[in-house]
Amino acid sequence: MKKRLSTIIMSLFLLTTMASCNKSKNDNKPTIHSGDIIYEEKLVFDTSNPSNVSVKLENQKSKKITLLSCGRAKSEEDSFNFKNGILTISKDFFSSIGSGEKTIQVTFSDNSRTQIPAIIATKVIKTAQEFQDINNNLKGIYVLGNDIDLSSISNFEPLGKYYEETDIRNDYFHGILEGNGYTVKNAQVYYCNSTISSEDVYNHNGLFKEECHQNGDNIGLFQIIGSSGIVRNVRFDNIKVRGRTIVGVIAGNCSGLIENCIVTETCSAQMGTHFYDNDCNMGAVAGIVAGSGVIRNVVSLTSNLFVPNEFTDYSENYIGKSGNGWDHPATAPDNNQPWWKFANVDRILQQYNDDGSVSATSSKEIDSNQSQTNGVYAFAGKTWGTIADSLAIKFEQTPYESSAREVYFTQTHLPELKQSSGETPLGSVTNCFTKTADELKDVATYASFDTTIWNVAANAYPTLKYPLIATSIKE
Repeated sequence: MKKRLSTIIMSLFLLTTMASCNKSKNDNKPTIHSGDIIYEEKLVFDTSNPSNVSVKLENQKSKKITLLSCGRAKSEEDSFNFKNGILTISKDFFSSIGSGEKTIQVTFSDNSRTQIPAIIATKVIKTAQEFQDINNNLKGIYVLGNDIDLSSISNFEPLGKYYEETDIRNDYFHGILEGNGYTVKNAQVYYCNSTISSEDVYNHNGLFKEECHQNGDNIGLFQIIGSSGIVRNVRFDNIKVRGRTIVGVIAGNCSGLIENCIVTETCSAQMGTHFYDNDCNMGAVAGIVAGSGVIRNVVSLTSNLFVPNEFTDYSENYIGKSGNGWDHPATAPDNNQPWWKFANVDRILQQYNDDGSVSATSSKEIDSNQSQTNGVYAFAGKTWGTIADSLAIKFEQTPYESSAREVYFTQTHLPELKQSSGETPLGSVTNCFTKTADELKDVATYASFDTTIWNVAANAYPTLKYPLIATSIKE
């Protein structure tokens, strides 16, 4: 009898222990709470503020999940919870996955599988300072969590760092900015106080704080988007940019990818000079699209692009030089002044020979559109790379001492016009046009645009859907 009682007590103990263990395991599983965000198709994990992440799998709600995996990372039994079609994943699982764009594979008990696209982000950006701080990690993966108003920053420092072409300190944006359909707005990005002179910069009174930006070359919200950099799904509004040369609202130089973006009519770009050089130009979107650069499905609505009639450029490099600039001081060739004056290209001020005499053979610059150029283009200043399925508003400008003419979309590289930049024709521009405001409000204009990303409606400019990484709130 005692033996039987002992057996019963032991059995009860084992059952109680097992129940306690099961309860403990269940208690460790991640759960969702009222007010939690539930992603609908693609999820975002913020490594700077880690927390459990939930995503809808409603079509699979009758199944049981046995495993999550991403590359070599595999889930522990208590690192996920699947209930009522909502998969909640522990922050600990994400800690074993490197940052970037990933795919999480879900395996069910019947051996079927589904995949969840994910962005393992360096930071979900919600403030102006967090956006400025991208400069602290130019290889990071960033997702906008809301509209970003930059008006609290008196003069925004361009993202990316360019000193000179061969400077080992150069550090371009090689990360990802996923705009999520939100707007970046209200930024002043000015390198100097004036559009007609760089004298304040020469006297160390320029507006940029960082040395890499102070010379005013390749100026935009991004200075240079590197070859592996991506900027996508962003609306840019009231971004005002001023540079010495090579200027664009989004980027001075795009060597990476810009995709699904809008530059609104409230944006503007100003350039001091393009040095009678058709490689140094300005566009609403980018100053240069480099050989590795790609822009697609981008719309510019701004005609606020400005080059002064005359620009006085200051540099120590000009002292003692002659014969390779336009309009020296009167003492040329014994020039001891640190400035040269340049003009909007339709007027040649003065060109000197090496002996200081005036050249009688000066000629005006011609671009790949077979037109004289003052360096202003409606979309991109110079294209060595690729632009596809993109649009810019049509407008005219009147260059210095010339007549009004339509501003071209961009120009490509033709070696017969610019031998010093290479012997091979470069630049691919396909299905890209300047359009009137009415044409830009025509649904037919956007036949190549992805309507899962863009809102296209009659009699209206297109807009981006937001948030593109769709979320819902659990009540």
